[in-house]
Amino acid sequence: MKLPKREYCLDRVITFRNETVVAKEVDDVAELSPSIANTLKSVASFLDALPVVLTERMFGEKLEENIVYSRHGLPVVDQETLNTIISGARVPLIYSSHGGVYVKIKGSKFRELREKMGISRGELARKIGVSNKAVINYEEGESDVSLDVASRLEEIFGDEIFEEASMEALKKVFGGKMKVSRIEPRDALIKSVVQELRNRGFENFVFTRAPFDAGVKYIGENIRVKVALKKDPTSEEVKVAAMVSKNTRTRLVVLSTERVVDRFENSSLVYVYARDTGKVRDLILGFLKREEES
Repeated sequence: MKLPKREYCLDRVITFRNETVVAKEVDDVAELSPSIANTLKSVASFLDALPVVLTERMFGEKLEENIVYSRHGLPVVDQETLNTIISGARVPLIYSSHGGVYVKIKGSKFRELREKMGISRGELARKIGVSNKAVINYEEGESDVSLDVASRLEEIFGDEIFEEASMEALKKVFGGKMKVSRIEPRDALIKSVVQELRNRGFENFVFTRAPFDAGVKYIGENIRVKVALKKDPTSEEVKVAAMVSKNTRTRLVVLSTERVVDRFENSSLVYVYARDTGKVRDLILGFLKREEES
């Protein structure tokens, strides 16, 4: 689905095979601000999604197809590369980082094949032109290989030692860079709600320039409950928030100051005439209880 507002931190929500991608579209990735990047990361964390930046250019230069770039800790790809990842095509994950281009390697498979072929680490290091320590790092998943080293390794072991371009592989490469610091809500009602729920084991999220104002998420054994919060919205804003919640299997609670509000066909959306914290808290705890009993 494509969101109607360009000022949001995300422009598209893509769902496939129980996976979700939230994407920000820019003409050139140089336009992406740190604040938008951090909000996109936060929204993605809440929605259990992979955040990506979709663009054709990086600082004026056209992106190469099937290479994943990086900006503010986010994966940056063109549309064709994203299509390849979504399609499940068997191509290696090649990514740009720290001024170089690398291929993601499967450390355990690499070690398995090396030992099966009876090649020592020292012998392999000499063959591919790296140190013994580098070979150890490859096997332990501590580092990936440059393009020229990848080419030499492929001649020896074939391409099965390389991670395929996939959602899971991108999470491995970028996972450590996607953490964002939590901020407290400015709105008094939402702040009170999330504080109470945090004491019940919920994680809280606060958003700016997003379809939701905040979110709470509970993760337990075989239980996952996520609820987005939207306060005093217009009808158009509710439609956008409802579309995102429906596509990402997220409950949406609209905190309204009006007793009569528009209704939309969406079973995951609930309106609350909100004047006290307890009503909202109990509603969300009710969602959790139903999940525990199901």
